[in-house]
Order: sequence, then C-alpha cells, then structure tokens
Amino acid sequence: MNLFKLDFMRYGVVGLVSTIIDYIIFNLLFYFLGGEQYLWLATGLGFLAGTINGYFLNSRWTFAYDTKGKETKKFIQFLIISGVGLLFTEAIVLGLAKVIDLDRNIAKAVAVVVVFFWNYFANKYWTFKK
Repeated sequence: MNLFKLDFMRYGVVGLVSTIIDYIIFNLLFYFLGGEQYLWLATGLGFLAGTINGYFLNSRWTFAYDTKGKETKKFIQFLIISGVGLLFTEAIVLGLAKVIDLDRNIAKAVAVVVVFFWNYFANKYWTFKK
C-alpha cells in the first residue's frame, strides 16, 4: 500500500475519533447552554476539542512527524488550518441549520465532509510536509 493511501486512511480514523469527540461536546453544549442561540458556541467548542485531539494523533500516528523542537510551530500551523476549517464549519452549519432549516446534526455532517478534505491536504502539504 502506498504512503498516500496509508496516510489518508489513518487521517480518516483520526478524523472519525475527533468527529465523535466533536459531536459529543457539540450536542452536550447545545443541550446544556439552552439551544439555538448558542449553536455557534457549541459548534466552535466541539470543533476545538476535536482539533486538539486531531493534532496529537495526526502528528504522531498519521504523518509520523517528528515535532521535537518544533511542537509550538507545528501546533500553530495546525491551528491556523483548523481555524479556516472552523470558519467553513460555522458557515456550513449555521447556513444549513438556520437558513434552510436542516437538522443541526445533518448540517454538521455536511461540514465534516467538506472540512475533512481541506484539513487533510492543508496539513499534509504544509503542517507536516516532509
């Protein structure tokens, strides 16, 4: 199996774990904060929890990148890419859930698919470029 396929499959596994964390935080916060008026906050904090998990698993397992001595720089790069992904996520979730009244979890699923590809290629070719 070539390295690209292995990286992509590992990224998918990490993405799945991170997405589960994201969805749990997203739905718990949505419920406990009181619903629709805090959709943006639940979306953002869930995304952040998934992003932190994703950084550590991707840097060490998916891309097997030696971050020693550059952990801060690599984490900042990962956060920049994730920040752009968060903007995409917020726009998609809020747009689909509020504008066309799609269920928030379905809207988030659409965002997950779009942002998955953005994050993978941006991190592979910038953050963890060998």
